[in-house]
Amino acid sequence: MTAPTGRTHGPPKFSIVTIVRNNAEGFEATRRSVLDQNSCDFEWIVVDGASTDKTLHLVETAFASGEAHGFSEPDRGIYDAMNKGLKAATGDYIVFLNAGDRLLESDSLQIVADAIDQAGQPDVAFFASKMTFGQKVIDRPAKSPNYIWHGQPGLHQATFFRREVHLQHPFSDRYRICGDYDVLARLRASGARMQSFPQVIGNNSFDADATSGRHKLRLIKEAVQIQRSELHLPLWKCTASVLFRSMNSFVFKLLTQINRRTT
Repeated sequence: MTAPTGRTHGPPKFSIVTIVRNNAEGFEATRRSVLDQNSCDFEWIVVDGASTDKTLHLVETAFASGEAHGFSEPDRGIYDAMNKGLKAATGDYIVFLNAGDRLLESDSLQIVADAIDQAGQPDVAFFASKMTFGQKVIDRPAKSPNYIWHGQPGLHQATFFRREVHLQHPFSDRYRICGDYDVLARLRASGARMQSFPQVIGNNSFDADATSGRHKLRLIKEAVQIQRSELHLPLWKCTASVLFRSMNSFVFKLLTQINRRTT
């Protein structure tokens, strides 16, 4: 069981971790979003998977200027890279804002700091996001922590982990797609204190061609494995989750295809 954690003294410091490989445009969008934060204590950690395009130059420039620190080296996949960022972090809370993800406004981190401080600084804090499908933008409110029976209550770029708790439950190389869901399920089972907040603080550009979109069967299989092994859900509830997940996948793919036809 996760050891009880105490509050930090004063406003929390954040570690923003960005994973990137060969995505210069996405990296630059994330960079602008991070550097636009104007009133909160944070560090920016970049883990580049040995990019071979102009991304590498942008990352090296960020390191040289002192905007960020981190690594540019081969890794074994996204969750290996995220573990590197987790181990390098020094903040009280950590958020994974990967290349292409953005904080919505210049005061987004301050909004998070105020909200979690007033709530007694939970171990995991879920915030609302906006999901972008080309020209179409939809709201994605943070769901109750109880939603973990089916999936993640908040999108990854709007989920803040108390770093010392996350370190006890790093990402597993057992999963290629659902590693973030696995972490949340293990944290839930360990008794971590989780809370959801209504504030909208992040933006995610949904891409049906991303790994999770291209490997739906693997995603579903991994999710069920996590539900059975970590959450100990009965088979009927796992089946309901599969049906729900398949319906959501169809809607997201339809929105992406509509966008492609109108742009």
